[in-house]
Amino acid sequence: MALFGNSDSDLQRRIDALERRVAALEHAALRSGQPAPGQPARPAPTGEFHEGWVSDEVRILAASGKKINAIKMLREQSGLGLKEAKDIVDQL
Repeated sequence: MALFGNSDSDLQRRIDALERRVAALEHAALRSGQPAPGQPARPAPTGEFHEGWVSDEVRILAASGKKINAIKMLREQSGLGLKEAKDIVDQL
């Protein structure tokens, strides 16, 4: 009895499944704003607000009336609190 299954095809099937899971986790990490493995964390903005903090994606969401989604995305990207992100999106 083999350690990882009875055949090479079983082992390959398990490897393929693991690769799909890793790809899904990497995709989820990118969407959540977490740095990819081996990448440095992006520091949260400090100091007074300036326009450079807001990504084009956030601006598009705010301009299309999707303020809640814009606030969520700004918080993920910047690490700002709810009130601060809401105030910024309201200014856009």
